Amino acid sequence: MERMAESAWLTFHCETGKQARVATFRHTGGEWQLAEVSADALPEGGTIPGRITKTGPFGIASDYTGCPGCGADSYVRCGECGEMCCWRTSTSHHTCPGCGNHGQVSGRIRSAEAMDVA
Repeated sequence: MERMAESAWLTFHCETGKQARVATFRHTGGEWQLAEVSADALPEGGTIPGRITKTGPFGIASDYTGCPGCGADSYVRCGECGEMCCWRTSTSHHTCPGCGNHGQVSGRIRSAEAMDVA
């Protein structure tokens, strides 16, 4: 029997619309890979379940097609607020749509706060 990859769901801010969405990450080959971002935004003022820390390297699944809101091909984790955000790899800088922090993109993501749905 084939074992299913563990999944985690994280709040994900669209670069263009500044809307919070849900991103699905799958633990594959020792890495948390971004597999999909929801087309629908989270409701304003909606409650998010508790948080659980996921650690390890983060990457992108080979079949990831980009954010459905803005088409960005990758993502970053804001160094100020810690939220995941869309990012276009054609640029070296990023402005967080959640908190407005601006800076050069560098390093690798090693941990993130996922939604605790259990």
